[in-house]
Amino acid sequence: MKQSIRKKVLLAILLVTILTSCCITVVFYFRSASMIEKNYTETVYSRVRQTMESFDNSMKELYYKNIEIAGKEELQREIEQYRESNNADELESLAEILRACKKNEDRLSSIDLILPKEQIAVTSEDFPVYKREIPKEEIQTIKEMEEKTARPVMVKNSVHENRTQVTEIQPIYDEEQNILAYLLLNVEERTLYYQYIDPIYDENMNQALVYDENEVVVTGMNSKEAGKACAEEMCLKQNGIFQKEKGVIVIGYKGAFSGCQLSIAVQRNAILRQLRQMQIFLIVIVLVFLFVAIVLAGSLTRAIYRPIKKLTDTVEQVGEGDLSLRAEVETGDEIGILCREFNVMLDDIQELIQKVIEEERLKKDAELEALQYQITPHFMYNTLNSIKFAALIRGEKELGGLIGDFVELLQATISKKGTFLTVADEFHILNNYVHLQEFRYQGSFRVRYEMEEGAGGCYIPRLILQPLVENAILHGIDMKEKNGEIILRAKLEQDRLRLFVVDNGRGMTKEQVDTLLHSKAKKTNGLSAIGVPNIKERLELYYGEEGGLVYQSSESGTTAEIFLPAKKEL
Repeated sequence: MKQSIRKKVLLAILLVTILTSCCITVVFYFRSASMIEKNYTETVYSRVRQTMESFDNSMKELYYKNIEIAGKEELQREIEQYRESNNADELESLAEILRACKKNEDRLSSIDLILPKEQIAVTSEDFPVYKREIPKEEIQTIKEMEEKTARPVMVKNSVHENRTQVTEIQPIYDEEQNILAYLLLNVEERTLYYQYIDPIYDENMNQALVYDENEVVVTGMNSKEAGKACAEEMCLKQNGIFQKEKGVIVIGYKGAFSGCQLSIAVQRNAILRQLRQMQIFLIVIVLVFLFVAIVLAGSLTRAIYRPIKKLTDTVEQVGEGDLSLRAEVETGDEIGILCREFNVMLDDIQELIQKVIEEERLKKDAELEALQYQITPHFMYNTLNSIKFAALIRGEKELGGLIGDFVELLQATISKKGTFLTVADEFHILNNYVHLQEFRYQGSFRVRYEMEEGAGGCYIPRLILQPLVENAILHGIDMKEKNGEIILRAKLEQDRLRLFVVDNGRGMTKEQVDTLLHSKAKKTNGLSAIGVPNIKERLELYYGEEGGLVYQSSESGTTAEIFLPAKKEL
């Protein structure tokens, strides 16, 4: 289905507008998404860093508090008294000292005292006050952790086995620097969660936890994860913001003192949830742009299409034959130029049509005149042929032959059929002409014909040799001497044909030869009026520099030579 140029321009403008607005919208959307993601993650990272610095300071205070409590002389004295007396009342006294130490420390869930030799655990809690027969494996674990690091670690509560806690371990020595006990300052996992994780948690996060340097979970959103190994995707080797698989972003910061790290996982789609309202806004913007583009494109195409439509209507009416119409020029742009040039073209066409009509009229007049002129030659041929046959009937064979030669020569001269003929035909026509001249001058000269093999089939311009033969008879030979001779010679040299007319007449001076060669041809009818200049013009017209005429003359005679390309096909 054909579409008008207006529809094409309209569709092009709308397509460009839609593509441009869509590209701008997509770029703006992704740019906004990148900025939102960057701002959110940087904000969360700042909060995580502040949280872990607070966590680190808390663990550092816990460490120094543990050293302070472990250095109390009364605690050391009560432990030694219990070892000497083995009295349970001494354990009550130890518990009372622990309660007093915990009294102003709300962050501590309990303070435990582990007597490794006795395998007893004394606690600051009200019940139970102590527990006996602590497994040696647990005591050995506490010992190894204390020797390995001074940082807080996750251990199992020796008194309440169902609890997991963060513990700061500090040994208590006697005077000989032997270990009397291990002092454990404990913080509940949930206490850490509500103090450090819950304040920074928001709806965009799908995981948040703290793990120690052994990659064991200290606390997290799910309390059951405490004490277990940290998931691989949550464990980071350094601080920062990291893109994980499945559109997950993990943000982490590690405390310098505690060695614990807080890691928060966020779904990228959750961060960009707020862009949904922006998507609606962007769609509305695109629709508005599209509406404005349609209005502007309609107005623009209407302004462009109006002069084109007028020009098209004019062209269609002109195509139906009305050449009097002209396109209306409304603008000075390319369309206006097209209208003006179209009008000029119509003017030229009308002028050309008038010329053709006039030429056809003149041609018809010339054809009628030519038909009238043909009557005279035909009348002459018929009349001469009648005289010829009358002479033959009466026995005048010589006279009849001469009349026949004249008729044939006349036909060759007047006929306009064919511009070229072969050398053999040209010699035949010249032979008729020579018969007439011999009869006129009563045998005062003779003509000899010399034609090399192959030269007779070459084409030459019609009657190109006749003027030269005529000049030789009229101006060259002395008829009074009765010994005149003319030689007609045709020679073929590779791709060049050479024609000679040689006479033994009086000859010409150099000035006469120059005058003959450089005089202008006479534009009259008849055999004797063609002339040498006419031969030169014809040779130059047909062959250019490849054809020409030269004369050589002396007291013993004159030689005229024509050279031209040898062509056996036209």
